[in-house]
Amino acid sequence: MRSNKLILILCLLALSMGALAQTRIARELHLGVIGGACMSNYRLTPTVTQDLAKGYTFGLAARYIEEKIFGIQAELLLTRRGEKDKFDEYPELSFQRNFTYFEVPILAHLYFDCGKKNEINVDIGPKFGYFLSDKAKAQLEGENWDKVQNMTYHKYQHHTMPVSKKFDYGLQMGLGYEFKVNKELSIQLQGRYYFGLGNIFPDSKADVYETSNNHQIQIVAAVWFRSQVAKYKILKKQRYYSKKK
Repeated sequence: MRSNKLILILCLLALSMGALAQTRIARELHLGVIGGACMSNYRLTPTVTQDLAKGYTFGLAARYIEEKIFGIQAELLLTRRGEKDKFDEYPELSFQRNFTYFEVPILAHLYFDCGKKNEINVDIGPKFGYFLSDKAKAQLEGENWDKVQNMTYHKYQHHTMPVSKKFDYGLQMGLGYEFKVNKELSIQLQGRYYFGLGNIFPDSKADVYETSNNHQIQIVAAVWFRSQVAKYKILKKQRYYSKKK
C-alpha cells in the first residue's frame, strides 16, 4: 500500500512536467494563511475501537509556480491530532487523548483552470511532524471499566503510554477548489487525507502495540496573496529548430 502511494506521486509529477513543457507560463510566488478542522485517529494493533477525534490545524504556507498546472507548496502548521476510544456497550465510559504537533507538508501542487477565476487543484506529497505535547480527558470509573480492561490483551495501555517516537512522517493528498478574487488574491477550500507511516509508541516484538500510526481527515480554507516573480516563454521545439535553420 505504501509503495503504491509513492508510485502514484511519481507518476503525477512526471505527467504534469512532461505534458505541458511547451506552454507559455509566468513564475509566481503565492503566500498564504491556512486553517481548518482536523478529524483523526490512531491505527493501533492490537485493535482499539475508536471514533474520530476532533482537532484543528492552522499556519502559514508558500507556493511557487513555474510550470503550467504544476508548482511546489510548503506549509508550517500547528495541528492537534487525537485518539478517541469508543465503548459501545458502556456509554458512560469515555476517553480522548489529544496530541499537538508541528507539521511541515511539502507538496506537489497540480492545478487546472476552469475559466478565468475558478481552479481545481490536487496536492500530494510527504508530510513531516514533530510531537510537542499531549493531554487526556477521561471518564473511566466503576465496575464496567474494570470489566472492559480485563477483556483486552492491551488493557488500554495507550492511555498513559508516553510518546517515544516524536518524529512523524507520512503521505498527504488533497483535492480543492480555488476562487481568484483578482490577480493578487485568491481563496481556497480543500479536503485532505493523511496516512501516517510512523508509529508513536514502541513497536518491537516485545512491545504491546505493533502499530500506532496516525490517520487524518482535514477540511481547510486558505487565503493566498499572489505575486508575479518573472515572465518567460518556452518555445515549442519545432519552432525553435525552424528558426535555427
